[in-house]
Amino acid sequence: MNIGYNSNWNLVGLPVVMDDPNYLIIFPESIEETLYSFDSGYVQEIDLSYGSGYWLRFENYGTVTLVGYGLNQLIIDLNQGWNLISGLSYTVEINAIGDNDGIIVSGTIYGFGSGGYSNSEYLEPGMGYWIRVNSPGIITLENY
Repeated sequence: MNIGYNSNWNLVGLPVVMDDPNYLIIFPESIEETLYSFDSGYVQEIDLSYGSGYWLRFENYGTVTLVGYGLNQLIIDLNQGWNLISGLSYTVEINAIGDNDGIIVSGTIYGFGSGGYSNSEYLEPGMGYWIRVNSPGIITLENY
């Protein structure tokens, strides 16, 4: 799977099952010590987790090729307020996100690209997204 990234900050995620989730193995062109998750504040990380989104910085734009097993389903635990998430090995439409408790605040799923933030209609493999929920809970992603 090929994942493109821009120079400077990117929202990324891990779209395939890999043996070593270290960000420097997955994204070797990234700048060291620039991987951050979000949990009521930014947290510096070393390894990526499935379903979590991250900020990661690169000197230049480019592409990375990831080799691993397809990620077909995720159950993602969310905190009330803003969360960083990522998707599957396949594109997922926003309206296909399993939200049985209705916790997602409508219109609050945002991606980040060279033009800044934009409202997203899809979760693309390898990308991270901001999502806002009105209470703690879970969402599910599945490839049908």
